[in-house]
Formats: sequence, structure tokens, C-alpha cells
Amino acid sequence: MGSLRWTSSNAVFITEIDDEHRVIFEAVSSLQKALTNPGQLADIPTKMQHLVASIVGHFAHEERLMRAARYRSLRWHKRAHDAAHKRVGQYALQVGQGDTKAGLELVEYLTSWLHDHTGLADRMMGAFLRNQQRCMCKVTFQAGTKPLDACAWVAARGEAFSPRSSNGNS
Repeated sequence: MGSLRWTSSNAVFITEIDDEHRVIFEAVSSLQKALTNPGQLADIPTKMQHLVASIVGHFAHEERLMRAARYRSLRWHKRAHDAAHKRVGQYALQVGQGDTKAGLELVEYLTSWLHDHTGLADRMMGAFLRNQQRCMCKVTFQAGTKPLDACAWVAARGEAFSPRSSNGNS
């Protein structure tokens, strides 16, 4: 079994997401080293806990971003997260009971799952979020060059609004 390493082929081109992916890839690799090195067996519970916490935190972060952006494939993406989270939890229980074979199976599962997930689901999400961010930057740039009262403000769905009344400063 080879070691899991993050490469540019796993990039979604959103820095905070790519950084979180790197942490998860490193946690999987670190767990694998502990599982295969008899001198590191005592480190397995800590490494397992770090891996699970990294995954749970990352999934929650991605899901918050998708909800905030009204990403249409959120349910599909979340189902993938939920399935992986459940499987990781099952393996974590076995590893917690001292089953190093289950730990190696977890490493193998995550190696495959992470490559597949980052290569398709996360890339799709990343493209959507980047495109949405470009639109927001364009609106901000165009509106930012004039006084507030001189701008025609339009929300994402096309309805007019006043920035003064939206923040409570009427």
C-alpha cells in the first residue's frame, strides 16, 4: 500500500479547502506510518482522533460554504460526506479496540475515497464557489467606485435594494 500524498491533481483551487485537504491527507499518512511501525503503536489513538476531527471539521466547513452559496448539488455532496463519515466512524471504533488491520483498511478506503471525492465532487463545488466569488467581486468593484447614493444596488436575484436600509443605518 502506497502512502497518501496531496498533489495538485487534488486541488480545488480554493486555498482554505486545499489547506484542509492537505491536513487530512497528512493525517491519513501519519496514521498509516503509526499502524505499520511497531514503535509508534501507542500513537495510534491520538493520530486516529486527529484524523477524525480533521474530517468532521472539514466536511462541516464545506457544507457551510455550499449552503451559504446555495449550491444546487449540496444534498448529493453531503450524502457522500455522510457515507464517508459513517464508514470512518466504524473503522475508528475498531481501531480504538486495537484492531490495526481495520486501521490499514481505513487508510486504504480513505486513499481511494479522497482521490475520487476531491477529483469530482470537490472540484465541481470549487468551480461553483469560484464563479460565484468572481461575480461578487465584479459587483463590489463596480459599486465601490461611486458614492452609495449614486449606485443602483441589485441583489443576486435581481431585485433592487438599498445598502443603507439592509444594515440598519437608515
